[in-house]
Amino acid sequence: MGLEELSEVFNHFTVLFSNGNNVIAKTFAWIGIVLIVLVALYYLAVGVTKLAKAFWRMNVKYLGLVLLMLGIVFVAISLIIP
Repeated sequence: MGLEELSEVFNHFTVLFSNGNNVIAKTFAWIGIVLIVLVALYYLAVGVTKLAKAFWRMNVKYLGLVLLMLGIVFVAISLIIP
């Protein structure tokens, strides 16, 4: 279900990258995609850094509880997926 939706989204981009003569539209599309990827990577790096700092400063008792909750979430997700 999720992959079909993703393929529909990517099919909209195939119009931009087809063998048409509109080079300016292709250039702007690539610039936009690159900028979106750069912003996503930046926020991902900032989030991972903050998460690492939060784990580093966490007490052992709270770290155990957080890891227990994370394990429960992963088990719940694995039960929902099939």
